[in-house]
Amino acid sequence: MKRLLTLSLIFVSCVLVAPAQGPPTLDVFTSPDGGFQFLYPQTYELLVGDRILRATQGKHVGIPVCDFSTALACIVYPIEIADESRFEAAGFSVNLVPGVSSESDCLNYADQQARSRGEAVQASSAVMNPMVINAIVINDHEFRHATVRKTLSGHSQESDLYRTFHRQKCYELQIEVSVSEEPAAQSHPQTVSPENARAYSARESLRLILSSFSFMP
Repeated sequence: MKRLLTLSLIFVSCVLVAPAQGPPTLDVFTSPDGGFQFLYPQTYELLVGDRILRATQGKHVGIPVCDFSTALACIVYPIEIADESRFEAAGFSVNLVPGVSSESDCLNYADQQARSRGEAVQASSAVMNPMVINAIVINDHEFRHATVRKTLSGHSQESDLYRTFHRQKCYELQIEVSVSEEPAAQSHPQTVSPENARAYSARESLRLILSSFSFMP
């Protein structure tokens, strides 16, 4: 409880909101098995179970930000459907990686890299850029961080992936931000950068949720 209170204070002090709005009201998500928890603003949508498949994840989303087949829980960043920017959707999710039973394969992203090589020859599939993997610590627990870019039919998505092998399971925390592309710009996809203010702000907000994630004792 003490750790959760500390994380809550850090989250509120860092969250990206206008001063007039004040700090957000936070909720705590605890997994049904009591294995992990994280904080998230009440104005963000929590998706669990079959709602990950049925709920709207953004605006004209070409590449979903939550995978119903692997996600244990997903938080969707709120956006205005009428927003004229090319920002489509953003989400934070906690996933179990299927078919990975060894720590080495989990932390080296063996399945992702194999999938990327297989999809690169299929013009209609999402194509991932080469992965750069490095270590990062979140609340005293080490993760392996990788960034990937997916592009598909006028849409692109930048993903931050954080993996750890915990209690014989491969967990992957994801922050994914999707944007649409103009046909003329598809050879140079848009990026989630400070210049793309809406998408950049969404990613930074979701990183605060990531920073609150912890496994339960």
